[in-house]
Amino acid sequence: MNRPNKYFAVVLCSLLTILAVVFAFYSEGEAATRRVRRAPVNQKSATPPMFAGGAGTEKSPYIIRTAAQLSAFAASVGSGNSYSGKYVKLGADIDLKDVVWIPIGIYAKGVVTRPFRGFFDGTGFTIFNMGSGNSIRPALAFFGATDGATIQGVTLQSVEVTGDSNVGGLVAFMARTMLKNCSVSGTVTGKSAVGGIVGSSLRGVLQNCSFSGNVAGDNGVGGLIGAADQSKMHLCSVMGRVEGTTDVGGFVGGMLEGMMLDCHANTVTVHGDRNVGGFIGNMIEKADISKSTFKGQVVGNFNVGGMVGRMAAGNLLTSQVTGSVKGRTCAGGIVGELLGGEISRCASFASVDGITSIGGVAGRMSGGKLNDNVNHGTIGGGEAVGGVVGSFSRGELCQSSNRSAGNVIGFSKTGSLIGARTP
Repeated sequence: MNRPNKYFAVVLCSLLTILAVVFAFYSEGEAATRRVRRAPVNQKSATPPMFAGGAGTEKSPYIIRTAAQLSAFAASVGSGNSYSGKYVKLGADIDLKDVVWIPIGIYAKGVVTRPFRGFFDGTGFTIFNMGSGNSIRPALAFFGATDGATIQGVTLQSVEVTGDSNVGGLVAFMARTMLKNCSVSGTVTGKSAVGGIVGSSLRGVLQNCSFSGNVAGDNGVGGLIGAADQSKMHLCSVMGRVEGTTDVGGFVGGMLEGMMLDCHANTVTVHGDRNVGGFIGNMIEKADISKSTFKGQVVGNFNVGGMVGRMAAGNLLTSQVTGSVKGRTCAGGIVGELLGGEISRCASFASVDGITSIGGVAGRMSGGKLNDNVNHGTIGGGEAVGGVVGSFSRGELCQSSNRSAGNVIGFSKTGSLIGARTP
């Protein structure tokens, strides 16, 4: 090979080598880029900035440790994030004194618009002073609206809640929601559907929940729930004072359907005008109450009872009343006015005082059934005063199984079993 051809071959070989190196480098760069693009995102970066940590799962719930984080979470729900399927828990005690509290979830003008739908766990920590010292915008509830949610282990201490309708210490309005191991103490004030824990409950469940404090309103006022529809309560308790006008109860103001099992009111004072009861003010549709007790004082004017003020349907079984019942018309140790349903195996140790239709078990009975009930308290009134029933018009009253062991004192139409029979 001559010299020029040899030189050209050397140059060509060098160029091919350089091109091979460049191609290999480019290919490796593309592969690295693809690996970076496909690399999983660090899960820690998925935590929204309002939380102290967590991924919102059952094993790694979002964590809230400060009042600012709690307020930001409430604002997030209010903006439309329901947290359905997400888990949130408290990681520390939180003081809300002087915080303008906006409830978690929105219920406005009778419509649930932006509810909380997830899981919230207080994990034994306490939230203090919600609404306390804040006159700018009073708190309506901790949760404004929930639907299909589960709330457990929440403790609210020294709350000051004020509103119009659907006002509750923990939840203003809840649907298909479970409350478990929750407690509230403080003051709750409103007009209608006012409850120490829940304002209104639709198909809700309360298990091992308690309220201690004062509840005041006009219509549908209860120490636990203001207005309950198809809701259940188990192992719940109330202590304090409940005051209203119509449908006022130590536990529930007005109840359509549902169940109360093994619930207890201890040292409770209930004041109202009409349909006033130690447990339920107005038992409108079929509901079941069993193995429950009331200890305290019930005071009203019309339809006043140690357990239920007015009972139109349902079952009241194996329950007991201790204390005193005072009313003008239709006052009874167990129920003020019985229109329907059954009361069976209940006992009253309460003194009952009034003017007309005053009874140890029922003030007035115009329907329903009384079976195997006993009165041990002193019954006193003016007219139609009975050891078991003050005024009886119709219904099923088993005279052999219902009895009175207490004194009966009246001016006219008195009896150890029935005070007066009316058309």
